Amino acid sequence: MDPNEALLTIAEIAIATIGFAGIMSALRPSSSHSVDAMHRLRLRLMVEASASVMIFAFLPFVLQGLVDSESVWTFGSGILAVTSPLLVGSIYVRQRRLFGSGLIRETLLFDTFVMASAVVVEIALIVNCLGIFFESHFSAYLLGVLFPLAVAVAMFIRAIFAADAHDRGVTPSDSDD
Repeated sequence: MDPNEALLTIAEIAIATIGFAGIMSALRPSSSHSVDAMHRLRLRLMVEASASVMIFAFLPFVLQGLVDSESVWTFGSGILAVTSPLLVGSIYVRQRRLFGSGLIRETLLFDTFVMASAVVVEIALIVNCLGIFFESHFSAYLLGVLFPLAVAVAMFIRAIFAADAHDRGVTPSDSDD
């Protein structure tokens, strides 16, 4: 598949995820404060992660007009390597603000997986940007774009399961991780 086609397809998936967030916000549960706060956080993360996917899916098209075609993935990976930690960091800042801790028991397993994955993606982006072991390729950039999409989809799935558990009367700590 052509990189341009792949990025446009990923942008379409991100748009669909934002649409699902809109539907879920209209159908959100109206119960306890902690369930509602977690639900709002998941929806925000879905929208923010999907929006960042859309931005970075279109970034190479902008860069193609500014730099030569060999440097598109180098510059794109560099920009993504700088901004990705900000996205992941904002998740934990908001969790800390809402729940008093950046890592909460209900999402500890997921948060650990996201942090470990973010480190791997960050290393791949830096290596791709610097061209340390190989010349810059689309695949490392693609990994960097797919990471926030995976986070958005995970938030969508977690919100569905949490809503299902809420409907069955299970507490949030029983339904997560």
